[in-house]
Amino acid sequence: MTKRLTRSELFAGAQATGSSVQMPNSHLDLENQNDEKIEGLTSKVKILKEITLSIGETVKESSTIIGSMAILLTVL
Repeated sequence: MTKRLTRSELFAGAQATGSSVQMPNSHLDLENQNDEKIEGLTSKVKILKEITLSIGETVKESSTIIGSMAILLTVL
């Protein structure tokens, strides 16, 4: 019967290849990454707020137009 190799024996001397993930070296690196992500999220929230306000204005205008049309239809 053939001896089965352990995982460490199978991969002894193997090196990781093609890994694009980099581990941060220090607490400062983590803080910098967090700051960058916060800046990105802040800008996305600002854009979302602008879109939401624009939708609100469109809804108000549409409601006014529909209200005017309803009044005209009841008069006719």
